[in-house]
Amino acid sequence: MEIYMSENKSNERYQVINFKAKSLENNSINSPVERKLAIYLPPDYFKTDKKFPVVYFIHGYTGNIDNLSITPRWNDNKNLPLDLIPPDVLKMFDLENIPSYVKFDELITEGEWIPFIFVQPDASLYLPHYLGHKEISGALKTKGSFYINSPYTGNFSDFIIKDVIEYIETNYRAIPNREHRALIGPSMGGYGTLYLYFNYPSKFNSAVALSPANMTIDLLNHKMITPINEVLYGKQEAIELGRVAIQDITDTFDMITSRDYPILPSVKQDEIGDIIYMNENAVKNWQNYDLVNIIKKNVLNNSKAFNTINLMLNCHRKDEYGFADQTRKIHDTLLELGIDHQFEIYKDYRAKLAPHMLGIAYKILPAIKFSIQFFN
Repeated sequence: MEIYMSENKSNERYQVINFKAKSLENNSINSPVERKLAIYLPPDYFKTDKKFPVVYFIHGYTGNIDNLSITPRWNDNKNLPLDLIPPDVLKMFDLENIPSYVKFDELITEGEWIPFIFVQPDASLYLPHYLGHKEISGALKTKGSFYINSPYTGNFSDFIIKDVIEYIETNYRAIPNREHRALIGPSMGGYGTLYLYFNYPSKFNSAVALSPANMTIDLLNHKMITPINEVLYGKQEAIELGRVAIQDITDTFDMITSRDYPILPSVKQDEIGDIIYMNENAVKNWQNYDLVNIIKKNVLNNSKAFNTINLMLNCHRKDEYGFADQTRKIHDTLLELGIDHQFEIYKDYRAKLAPHMLGIAYKILPAIKFSIQFFN
């Protein structure tokens, strides 16, 4: 194994490595083939020769290796630029329950969790936000891949299923079978988790989708306000930020699934802003990637593969993207198909300033606890 880079010199178990993702070669947008993986190794990794199960955590829409959901310490997390958040707002955050590698160490050392390897792949398209907008931290927002194999943007399903898993199981002491692999993802990663789990049922023993960003045409009519944006910038700016966020995600999903028939330029609205027309070809392309349709297709075509699965999905009931309704539709589809799963539309006062982001953050530790119980 060759480690090209480690961003945390103080702990050799917290690694960031470079590797070549063959599945992304010759993609049409020149997205980088050289990719990074953030890897957490358990406390006894270098003290024993035993192999470990692996939890793969796939990031959300604007995520990349420099903007990860889980960092060595919670105060390293660039999604929470603490110096930019007013103290009276920051005190409403439950920072002790923001996941971190240090927290993992604590839970494993105390015997609450079994030891495991934790992997965060970088699946950003590395294309800028369509208006060049930046994160609250000042970093340029980048578009996400949705973990889809696309002739337009690259084979990001294969990137996870082939490149990442093979690299980890070749270069680390990972137990190389389905029974010892778990998949967790938030938002776009929640979409990717369900997309990969149902398209490749032989790969993962369990899956957890946190506030999955199921991209349907309903999103185009959605009016979004994130409460913390209203607190920091005022209502009108919060409305505009929400509108632009949804347009950027829509622009990206068009690029991935329907570049020849993009839905966004075809939209016509009435005088109050409701959509009255969209390109029919674009609508059909989007529907092909609706998780409800993907789940139905795969289960009906290969029902035996889903006889025994370990699946959890949840969403904050006030998720500002409207993903609670989409999560419930996925739940209803799973019930209709007889697929066992855990489901929750929850209320969490701690997440009221940012129900989508903070709701997810507080559910990551329970998601890991759910997943590792199935490792034999």
